[in-house]
Amino acid sequence: MKVLFAGFKYEYGVKQWGISNIEYTNFFGSLKNMENVQASFFPVDEIIAEVGRDEMNRRLIKTAEDGKPDLLFTMIFQEEIKKETVEYITKKTATKTFNWFADDHWRLPVYSRFWAPLYTAVGTTDSKAPEKYRRLGINNVIKTQWAANVFLYKPQSNVKGPSSAEATVGKQLSNVHNITFVGKNYGTREKYIGGLQRCGLAARGYGKGWDGGMVDFQAMLEIFSSSKINLNFTESYFSWPKQLVKLFVKKSGVGYIPNIQSPISNLQSLIGARRRQIKARTFEIPACGGFLLTGDADNLREYYDDGKEIVIFKNKEELEEKCKYYLAHEEERKAIAQAGYQRTLKEHTYELRFREIFKKMELM
Repeated sequence: MKVLFAGFKYEYGVKQWGISNIEYTNFFGSLKNMENVQASFFPVDEIIAEVGRDEMNRRLIKTAEDGKPDLLFTMIFQEEIKKETVEYITKKTATKTFNWFADDHWRLPVYSRFWAPLYTAVGTTDSKAPEKYRRLGINNVIKTQWAANVFLYKPQSNVKGPSSAEATVGKQLSNVHNITFVGKNYGTREKYIGGLQRCGLAARGYGKGWDGGMVDFQAMLEIFSSSKINLNFTESYFSWPKQLVKLFVKKSGVGYIPNIQSPISNLQSLIGARRRQIKARTFEIPACGGFLLTGDADNLREYYDDGKEIVIFKNKEELEEKCKYYLAHEEERKAIAQAGYQRTLKEHTYELRFREIFKKMELM
């Protein structure tokens, strides 16, 4: 089976931010390691930077026509790939098309529903989305979920403590691996971390906006494997002021004009943003053998047993309480981490997710 993956090579298409974790590292990285799958990568962002959007779209069509892949797999961000490009490949070539939609909890009313009909099939991680699509007359939706690329995310047997991560950020912190979080600092995340620190717990954040600084991929894997507690937060990255403005005005070629067409859709998007989502970290941390303490999220318990394979917290007070408990109960903590690791290998890898999608699309 031949798969052409068209997506960003770099985070949000910005080369200075490094290789894209979802599109290139996890999705394409899993596809190219799958048996009976021949995967090639079409770097949308690199080609746009070189020759522009129009020429990139022409090249994507030509690549599909010349290479004749069985599947064009995309993860569109905004409108870097044109609608007419997707429609042409879907209808005018033998290649089937599939897009993985992220953030359908809030993007479906204002974005995804306009693109889904152009594809042979699309994927969503939102448990309520398939019914919402059906009410819009869109029936090509496959419910799926984030997972782990276990070709990369795995227990780091060479970890000897905090030295590797400390060297990466250039700081000596003997308690760096007690309670950790790796990811961007936004929303309420700093309040959670700060609350743990104020009650005397050694918690530290790594990534953009944290005083722990940025860590490379290898150091991140080591942190996941060696931390006593790995935190995960489930709120959406969502700009409330921006979305509130969109209820009343929209951008046009002449500036901002009154929005009289989509205030209801934007209101639905605002409401959807309040729902907590499963993140990829939910699967990546257990894949590294790490103990996961995560915020609650939409249909999370369908994937792991709370208290047996991962542990879920609902608020700041419960987070502090559970951190103290599991720091004091090492054997129970290790047993949960091991059970989460085994469940991840058995059910929650991208290879398994993709094979399920390909079977539903009658590609396998």
